Amino acid sequence: MFNSDMNISGKYATYWKALCKTPGNAVETSTNFKIFDSYISAYMVAPILGLMSHRKGVITDADKEIKDTAGMMAEVQIKFQKRLKYIYQLIILTDDTLDISDQERVMWAFNPSEEDVKKGMKLYNDYFCGGLDILYERFVKGCTTDDDFLNMIYQFVKETEEEYKATDGDLDLEKMLQ
Repeated sequence: MFNSDMNISGKYATYWKALCKTPGNAVETSTNFKIFDSYISAYMVAPILGLMSHRKGVITDADKEIKDTAGMMAEVQIKFQKRLKYIYQLIILTDDTLDISDQERVMWAFNPSEEDVKKGMKLYNDYFCGGLDILYERFVKGCTTDDDFLNMIYQFVKETEEEYKATDGDLDLEKMLQ
């Protein structure tokens, strides 16, 4: 888990690249505001945002026509593996779309089988794409000027804080661990 090269294609590759500063010696082709310094930062934040918003990415036939690609080397994921696993565990423990018992959920999060990891990583990446959708809509499509960008950041942080306060205490970990 989080120890191999990762590649995505289509619209989500475009979104990922549009939200992040261009890595290494690659040539920057977009002019929009970048909200992440690195791909790994987006790969850690977007799934949480997708989960909080109950939004998974959906790939349509039109999306498959987009020939863009983006990726991340295994070394980057390995460097941040502890954090990525923590986010993975949070997603497994709090996702409400999995049709599994609380005990199975805990096993998936902390002692997953190979099959559970495949399903869990699909869920992680679905939420990653959902988070990319949200961020792209807000910060790329919704911002054309410096003022737009600053207003959007303020609005986004305020909404996220309100959402966090509204859902604070919804998760009963004590009950899940029994």
